[in-house]
Amino acid sequence: MGRLWFHRKEWDSTGQDVVLLHQFRRGRFCPNLSPFALKVEAFLRLANIRYKIDEETPFGPKGKCPWITINREDIADSEMVLDDLTERFNVQLDSQLETREAAVVESARVLADEHLFWCVIAWRYWLDGCTTFLKTQTFGRFLNIAFPFFMKKGTKKRTEEQGLGVHSPEEIYQICKKDCNTLAGILGDRPFFGGENPCRADCAVFGQLAQLMWNAPGTRYEALVTVDNPSLALYCIRMKEKVFPDWDLLLAHPK
Repeated sequence: MGRLWFHRKEWDSTGQDVVLLHQFRRGRFCPNLSPFALKVEAFLRLANIRYKIDEETPFGPKGKCPWITINREDIADSEMVLDDLTERFNVQLDSQLETREAAVVESARVLADEHLFWCVIAWRYWLDGCTTFLKTQTFGRFLNIAFPFFMKKGTKKRTEEQGLGVHSPEEIYQICKKDCNTLAGILGDRPFFGGENPCRADCAVFGQLAQLMWNAPGTRYEALVTVDNPSLALYCIRMKEKVFPDWDLLLAHPK
């Protein structure tokens, strides 16, 4: 109780209208292992909203990461966070989109957040057994041993309940490939999904694609972006340069 009180006091002292983003610790090649944390941080930067990072309490009221605290209020789930911040700060990232364009980019967001995500975690934690993933993080010895033990079994169960996990490894890969091909088709020859400038959906799509681009080194899942769909790789680089010019400074380094 004392520890919770201490954190609450710290969270509530962040400052008026300053977002405290609760998320996992930084990774070696990508600022976060959670695509949803990267999504929220990208949104905060594009919307010019002041924020601070908390890595001590990554799981929020709904047991999900990320979540935020703002003006003594806790908000969980990345989409609900973006909904709240869009209204609270009158964010206009989608103002350039016409009705049909907005619907198309929202479909890309849903594909990334609700479908591609499952393919990535199924491969990362279950099919690959965290082998590649652990190379992208700076976990200590205990987590390097315990993490695969718990995540492999847990992710298999979650993906089976979701539906994807009943398929074979090759079928899951082909589904992931189809998702990436579809996103490349929606992007077309535009710099961003929002057109000349990133929109809100870009935050979500980038968060998911970044996991393949930087957190799957040397694998055929990485190649889905870098080889099979080079337009997505170039897109990731554009988002990185525009939204995270300090990317390298955010990365963790092996101890």
